[in-house]
Amino acid sequence: MINETLNLIYNEIKSINLKKIALLNEALNEICAKDIVAIKDLPCFDNSALDGYAFNHKNVGKTLKIKGIIYAGEKKEFHLKDDECYKIMTGAIMPKGADTVLRTEDANVKNNVLFLPNEIKKFDGYRLKGEEVTKGKILIKKGEILTPRKIMLLASQGINEVEIYKKPKIALFSSGDELKEPWQKADEYEIYNANASGIEALLKNNGFESKYLGITKDEPLVIKESFENCFKEFDFVITSGGASAGDKDYMDEILKDFGFREIFDHVNIKPGRPTKCFIKDEKIVFVLAGNPTAAYLLAFLLVIPTLKKLINQNDDFFEISKAKFSGNLKLKSGRINAILGIYDDFCFKVIDDNKFGSGTISPLAKATHLYLADLDKKELKDGEIIEILKLD
Repeated sequence: MINETLNLIYNEIKSINLKKIALLNEALNEICAKDIVAIKDLPCFDNSALDGYAFNHKNVGKTLKIKGIIYAGEKKEFHLKDDECYKIMTGAIMPKGADTVLRTEDANVKNNVLFLPNEIKKFDGYRLKGEEVTKGKILIKKGEILTPRKIMLLASQGINEVEIYKKPKIALFSSGDELKEPWQKADEYEIYNANASGIEALLKNNGFESKYLGITKDEPLVIKESFENCFKEFDFVITSGGASAGDKDYMDEILKDFGFREIFDHVNIKPGRPTKCFIKDEKIVFVLAGNPTAAYLLAFLLVIPTLKKLINQNDDFFEISKAKFSGNLKLKSGRINAILGIYDDFCFKVIDDNKFGSGTISPLAKATHLYLADLDKKELKDGEIIEILKLD
């Protein structure tokens, strides 16, 4: 069911194409937007892998005159006769006629003569042109994350600009007259806004920056103004609260007035059913439930994969493990049951006997993993092997 919902979203956003050109030193952890091919062989010439003496392997066991020294950076060709060798520095061009390098530490040299040992492998210390990368071959594929090692590879090719998928500008706000911010004073009838902090942290943990715009009161004109301001600056809007069918849930009507089309109006899951998604051109809005566990779980299950799909990240969106279920649990079929638990030593044990609701937070804070029971699942038996998702 979650995959079906994600596919609904993916089908709508596949035409969104946010890209930009970035300097290499600004591209760390960004997603490559097209295949990058090698522009030169690596190494680009035959060279020595170490400081030593370059010679022809057929002369193993003989004595050779040291003709001279070849330094890294010299561009002329050097040639060897049968009874000669060159002292050579790491990275220097291999002389013609040489195919092996004896490291300096192993060399026996007297009076400008090298005494070769009887045993040394042919091609030791010899780096062939193009043995690592050949010109025209793909270095980095579209969709790959540009890690420090891949940036080093691109730099070795003299590539200083890359086309990357531009991360959407994300706005985050909450809705609810009863809410107070964590830095404000709440009376006994007011609730601290936990959703925004949790979702903002979840986004950041997955590589996405967002801007928190505060709490919007449950008034149509105020909500409309909040969205209007968002759409001027942001590509992706996440709000929690105002998603259900209550008297003050105005989100649907307001977004449709702005020309947004609803991708889905609920998800058949507990907790998290009153979750909606809207799209207009290249702008996307997620309206999450007001209850914190419901909001967080659906942000984890739907919002994060959507954002990763937008930037064409190829890696798996969820870290999945197999586990043995510990205990026995009855389930209500006909919906996805989201079950929070702790995974340890191949066992998955539910939090507080699965007695948590969409408004509770402490079970979510204790959990390490999440199990999503299929629609027709009526129970979980002790020892049953299941697949679980690592949270965050």
